[in-house]
Amino acid sequence: MAVISRTRRKCCLRQFLAHVALFTWTALAFPSQFHLTPTTFARGFVLPLSSFAKNIFHRDGHRSFANNDVLEKPNQLRTGDSDTVPVLSTSTAPSYEKEIREFLASKSSDSSSLLKQFHVQGWRWHTKSLARDARRLRKLAMKTNTKNTESLKHACDYVVGFNMMGLHKIETNLFFPWMREKLTIGFPEKQKLSISFSSAMDGLETDRWAVAQLGQIISKKVLVACNTQASESRRSNAIFEIAEHSAELENLVQRMISTEDSLLVPSIGAIVPVREQKSFNNKVLRKLGLLDSRLHLVGMYETVWEDNDSQEKELFQQAIPGISRKMIPRWKKKLYQPKTFMME
Repeated sequence: MAVISRTRRKCCLRQFLAHVALFTWTALAFPSQFHLTPTTFARGFVLPLSSFAKNIFHRDGHRSFANNDVLEKPNQLRTGDSDTVPVLSTSTAPSYEKEIREFLASKSSDSSSLLKQFHVQGWRWHTKSLARDARRLRKLAMKTNTKNTESLKHACDYVVGFNMMGLHKIETNLFFPWMREKLTIGFPEKQKLSISFSSAMDGLETDRWAVAQLGQIISKKVLVACNTQASESRRSNAIFEIAEHSAELENLVQRMISTEDSLLVPSIGAIVPVREQKSFNNKVLRKLGLLDSRLHLVGMYETVWEDNDSQEKELFQQAIPGISRKMIPRWKKKLYQPKTFMME
């Protein structure tokens, strides 16, 4: 009995420490969701959680992570078992927008010129390709029944397991920390502008976390849809929910694109020297890896040409080396289409 008692005490202690670590990490990752004061923080971890933070926990108080680095890196993506989609702000004009737009107006009267000064265009096109894939996944789900779910499973694996995860790997480990540093540290004489950039980044990272949550839910639903042991009605409902969540995913990613293209991308173009941007872009490409970067490049190309925006096409021609552009048809046939043909 004494051994069992000690085991239980150790188990409780581990659970308590895990909860403390998770709450600390949550508060640091999403400071805008918590109102910590020196007094309340000194009392320990007994603060009431916001509704947003509550969604992070399971009903039993536990949390599972796909990557142990989550607890060490506040901006890492989180995964769990909750099917709750975070309720996000629908404000169309955040308070930080005015300050940033005034800054951009002081740099150039033509926003397109600042876009051309941005030299990590692959990140923008990667994000746009995710929105496109979410739309294509929704269309596939709408015409899927319980007899042909295998194609839906392959499509979800590509959209969520490859495209989304590839984008988030870059954003989490490289791009967002770099962008936050460049936009918030370089204005000691303009504290209000730095705060505005920080708020914009907070909103973007919160949206990215919600995107990851939606991706996780979609991945779970497709397993239900493919489960031949489940009832017909349950499988049909799962397919319908995949279509529904894919539409939510597309809308959310489009909102992120709007914030990025109107506020953050031109600001980076105005602030960070071209040489430094290009050096960072090479670092991103190395992080993606040779094979993955080929697949992502084809997805970017398909997105840009489908949108048929002449300015984006011109930027693509300028940013992507000629040899790589010539290889796109081959990579599309050999690498891209075998993984995405079901969404065509």
